[in-house]
Amino acid sequence: MTIAEQIARIAGTLPESLAREALDFVRFLQARERGELADWQQAQTVSLAHVWDNPDDEAWNDVPLR
Repeated sequence: MTIAEQIARIAGTLPESLAREALDFVRFLQARERGELADWQQAQTVSLAHVWDNPDDEAWNDVPLR
């Protein structure tokens, strides 16, 4: 049995809500494999810039990243 068949078999036993989550993850993996993830990240950055760049959130600018 191939990996894809194993995934399909397991996914077929999941409740609908978890199956949708699994499908979202598989689509994420496809996008990452095709190099589309960077495009989505750029779109997110542009669309949320007005939310991230505001005076109330200035304190978060100096939080060290791990």
